[in-house]
Amino acid sequence: MGLGVARRATAIALLTLLGTGCGILPGGSQIQVQSETLPWVDVSRYHTYAWWTAPLETSRRGYSQTEALLDWRIRKAVDRDLGARGYAPATAGRPDFVVAYRLAISETSTESFRDYLSYPAEGGHQGMGDSFMDYQRGTLMLTVEDAATRRLAWRAQASAALEGGDGRGSKIDPAVRGMFERVPVSAR
Repeated sequence: MGLGVARRATAIALLTLLGTGCGILPGGSQIQVQSETLPWVDVSRYHTYAWWTAPLETSRRGYSQTEALLDWRIRKAVDRDLGARGYAPATAGRPDFVVAYRLAISETSTESFRDYLSYPAEGGHQGMGDSFMDYQRGTLMLTVEDAATRRLAWRAQASAALEGGDGRGSKIDPAVRGMFERVPVSAR
């Protein structure tokens, strides 16, 4: 599979993942979230940020409409949650931190009853007879790097079993919100 085809498949699968649900956030949604602030950083002292890369919609590299839409939705959700915590995009000079994201898909299967029991918690919705099969698990990872030291300051991920869905990306906002839940408010 070529890099472009793999990247498109990843974008489509992650759009489906975030459109249908993923693991364990309050309220019973299926989004599994983990986050960590590294011990050498006081994130609340940051004020401004920038994205590691430019939006796909501005790229000339030939990204698909689905990839550009997924990129836009992730950036919009991250910008909104950072803004709610008092962080602002840098308009001049060097930002305090840089934000990046990555999407990944892994192949897994439910080959035992124990696997079946964990499958619904990962966002799977097929019945017992259908669940002993291969399926994809998708993960959205966010990182924050200190712009001055270039050291990792914070990281988080949201993940779930991938299944068909409406592709509207309705779970991107709650996934990102869950990822930023423990990020302190800027000390502005």
